[in-house]
Amino acid sequence: MPGRESDVAAENSADGGPGQDAVPPGVDPDILKRLVTIEAATVHLDGIQHEAAVHSKDGELTFTFRSDEPPELIGEDEHPYPLHYFTAAIGL
Repeated sequence: MPGRESDVAAENSADGGPGQDAVPPGVDPDILKRLVTIEAATVHLDGIQHEAAVHSKDGELTFTFRSDEPPELIGEDEHPYPLHYFTAAIGL
């Protein structure tokens, strides 16, 4: 009978869909070494504010974020502090 779950799983496996058994290379435990390339460009804005653009390896994705400091450190407190980004990265 068409549309049965086993038929759908078999079709997905054959065409690389959700039913496939292959492990993506980024999480494959059999791959013991990986080369990770991260490129970033930073720009000084105003006062103590900065903007960073982080690029993916293939250059297709760019994530942009800004940092600032609190008034006690001559900042405007408009963006997270650089230490906030660092602290969050440790937890990810």
